[in-house]
Amino acid sequence: MKNSQMKEWLDLGDVSILSVEDDSFNQELASAIFEEIASVTVVQAANGKEALEVLSTRKIDVILLDLMMPIMNGFKTLEILKNSEEYKSIPVIILTSKDEEKRSTYKLGANDFISKPYNPIELKLRVFNHLNIKRFSDILSSLEKPKDGQNVTSMEYLQKLQKLLKIADHSKKTLLERLGTMTHECSDKIASQRLGNYISLFAKLYGINSKDIDNLFYVMSIYDIGLLRIPKDKLINTDTKMYKEHPKLGMIVLDGVEETDLIKIAKTVTLNHHEHWDGSGYPKGIKGKEIPLYARLSAVIDYFDELTFSRCYNKHTLNSSDALEVMKRERGIKLDPELLDIFIANFDKILDIKNKFS
Repeated sequence: MKNSQMKEWLDLGDVSILSVEDDSFNQELASAIFEEIASVTVVQAANGKEALEVLSTRKIDVILLDLMMPIMNGFKTLEILKNSEEYKSIPVIILTSKDEEKRSTYKLGANDFISKPYNPIELKLRVFNHLNIKRFSDILSSLEKPKDGQNVTSMEYLQKLQKLLKIADHSKKTLLERLGTMTHECSDKIASQRLGNYISLFAKLYGINSKDIDNLFYVMSIYDIGLLRIPKDKLINTDTKMYKEHPKLGMIVLDGVEETDLIKIAKTVTLNHHEHWDGSGYPKGIKGKEIPLYARLSAVIDYFDELTFSRCYNKHTLNSSDALEVMKRERGIKLDPELLDIFIANFDKILDIKNKFS
């Protein structure tokens, strides 16, 4: 294993994997695969009954679950696990290559599947990804349900946001939508999907390449991440000095994360999506094509969504037709004239997305 990969494993801290399997060869193989990682312990159980006994006595992070075992098989074990408040959040990887078994266990709540005999690289990758996803969920939950006294302006809060971005960018970008739901909680739970679909269509119409379109989709989950560093009772309206700090606050979050293609685009949009075509925006007051293209694209989408869906700082909404008339009046003032014309010419497609994600 490369040093960089080993570091990523060690960064996870101590990890306990429960291998539930009645075949001793496969048990030993699972243990051998993780042997080189000092922070990983593989605990063995020969059937579901033993697995539940292990779970009652120690913390387990991931479960590898065979299906055909004596005493209690994998199907029954999975059903018990996923109906338990205590255990349902533990990722369960089912050991099977049969489509029928995959379908049956997926319905019961299985998180993933892998065939036997194990491919060492594949097994490590799947376990690592699920550990990261669980860690993402745990950190996000701690932010959504903060302990008394947790301060959104604190260094601890900042570092947690940065950790969430790092996990999602390196393992599963769709996790960013969950972070976006938290950012847009005063709007609705599907705001990130709606904004992502708006920008994907808009960028495609303009001729942006598919890789950047994919990244822009996820950027729309985090471009307002700076709002999470402002106390909710301070998000009164868009004219306050504190509100206008959120692009810079978002940049502080992003600056602490490795600059991948996604993060690079996110920085561009986060910092500049409130700049106006005539130079009257913020934080830098740049104008025209000094404003990066992706920020200008996002500004059009963000403005339409702000007009048509309520947000923490703006509960008043307009219907789609009235919102479009407001946007037309901002042509060459707040919004890029060329991009607004494209938006208007394809407004029926925009409405299709709005209706789908309302």
